[in-house]
This record gives sequence, C-alpha cells and structure tokens, in this order.
Amino acid sequence: MKRWLGLVGLALWVPLVWADYLPIVRKDAPQTYIVKKGDTLWDISSYFLDNPWLWPKLWHANSYIKNPHLIYPGDRLRLRWVKGQPQLVLDRGKAQVKLTPKMRIASSPITTLHDSLMFPYLAEDKLLSAQSLENVARVIGSSDGRSYMAPGDTIWVDSILDGGSEWWIYRINETFSREGEGTKHQVMALQEVAKARVKAIDKERSLLRLTQLRQEIHQNDLVLPAPIDTRSLNMSFAPTVAPSQLQAQVVGSISGQQYMASKQVVILDRGHLDNFEPGQVFKLYRDGADISGPRGEYAYHDSRFSGAEQQLKHIEVGEVMVLRPYEYFSLAVVTKSFEPFKAGVVALPPTY
Repeated sequence: MKRWLGLVGLALWVPLVWADYLPIVRKDAPQTYIVKKGDTLWDISSYFLDNPWLWPKLWHANSYIKNPHLIYPGDRLRLRWVKGQPQLVLDRGKAQVKLTPKMRIASSPITTLHDSLMFPYLAEDKLLSAQSLENVARVIGSSDGRSYMAPGDTIWVDSILDGGSEWWIYRINETFSREGEGTKHQVMALQEVAKARVKAIDKERSLLRLTQLRQEIHQNDLVLPAPIDTRSLNMSFAPTVAPSQLQAQVVGSISGQQYMASKQVVILDRGHLDNFEPGQVFKLYRDGADISGPRGEYAYHDSRFSGAEQQLKHIEVGEVMVLRPYEYFSLAVVTKSFEPFKAGVVALPPTY
C-alpha cells in the first residue's frame, strides 16, 4: 500500500477534464480508409491517432447515417479538418444505403478489439465475488469414484440445474482482495476446465454428462451456465481516456501469471461502483528506485524495507483498456507494454 500511495501524487498531473485534449493525428495517417474485415476500432484509431484513446474527439456522430457509432467492413472513413480540428467522416455509399436488413445482419460491425481478446471475458463470468460463491453449484463427484474422466462420462452436482442448457465447470485459480473504508472485498478468478449437459435429476442433485474437457475435474469445482450468445454482447464500445479522478492498482493476471505484457488480461482493484466503464484507457506505472543516504553517500535502498529517503521518478510500463467492470474489480486488456510488469503497478488516466 505504501508504494501505491507514493504514486497517487501522479494523479495531480492529470487535467481535471479531458475536453481540452486534442487528438494528435499521425503524420502517416491516411486521408481515406476503407474498413476491412478483421479491423478493430482500436486498429483504426491507431491508424489515424498517436493517442488512440482520444477516438471520441476524432469520431463525430453523423446524424444522416443509421447507427453512426457502428462501423462495418466496407465503410469508407474520410479525414477532414474543421476549424483546425481533425474529424473522421463516415461515408456509406449508395450501394450500402440500399442494402436490405437481411444483408446488413450478415455483416457485423467491427469490434473494439479482436474477438479473441474480448468474447471470453465479456460472455463468461471470469470473476466471482465471495458472496456469489455461496450460491454456485459444486461438483460432488462420480458414482464410481473416478478422478480421471473423458467426454461421455458423468458427474454429480449438488443442485438442480436447467436440463435444457449447457453448463461449464470452473476452478478457482486465485483470490484477490481490496480494502477500504472499513470493508474488505474479495473476488476469485475462474479457470474453465470442462463443459457438460444435464442427463438426469435425482432429488436435490443433477447428473451431468461431460461433453468437453480441458483438464481433469476435481470435487468442489464450480458449475455455471454456459456463456450467453455473442449477439447480445456490446463489443463495439469506444476507447476513451479515463476520467481524471479514477485510479486503480493491478492486482494480478486472469491467467495467474506473475509477469504481464501486451494482449494479456489483468485485474484492476476498482469496478463499476467506482465508475469504471468499458473502453476507459489507463497508463500503467511502476515506482522508480528508492534511494537512501546523505549527499555524497547515495545508495539504492531495498524497497522491501522502510527507511528510503527519496524515490526517483516513476516509470511508465504500458497501458490498459477496461473490458468488463464487476462491482469492485475490473478486467482490462494490456494494449501496450514497454516491459513485463508485476502486480502492484498503478493505473492512472493518460496525461496527454
């Protein structure tokens, strides 16, 4: 906590509002760009801007276009300048305007990031609160007492489950905590281990037939509903600079790795009750070196111990975008990293 508080002062550098931020157009930005299948909103923003989290400042809703905030493959984006400020204009030629609804449904809008980075974390419950854990179904075991199973084998669960749905089996990978204002909140990171369907119901138990295994199932593993249909997910939220009053700490990785880097998903110790929202971008910082000793006798000080007399400037290690806020924690994807980093780095709004 001490080292985090040492970086909180960085927040004073952040402007109170970001309305005065100006998007910096790249020198090699195209004047026109035709959106391709596989493009993401972050990709396109990076084609035009040095600071892609300022996308809302470049993108202006075109009132004459239906769903102007959604961009589709084939759309033409045109860069123009209005009163010295860059704007990106969406052109959907006559051919696109005349598309039937059926044809438009077949063409999905581009997503904020690549599906592989978003869908598993938006569709599945990757974090589970301690309070929710009490109501989750648990694996009892198999009738023949086997520990090793294969698709087609059956297991018992200690709850009555909906027989028409698919169920996924998870294991708690790691538990994370945050404290503040006299309260402590915990969340557990989940790891998928198997998929199953209900075969039978017996009193207060359900018999599940395994359809897919990623690793062996343990007694007391958790059983949750399968992810929701991707069509009901909002995967096209705009990247935006986080409000100046927000800050968080990276408490770990969803995969349990000690060191984190680009394209990995990390856990922040702030959630939607702290006003964290999808698309918010933060810079990541680690502490500079601790120094002790009088002038002429300066020496590096082991940060594990107290007694440092000064700390050198913080070091930027990367940036993250919030994917999914839970109540007290959030999942965020590392969009850029300058070096591998560990839990404890601080997330602050960009300062430029």
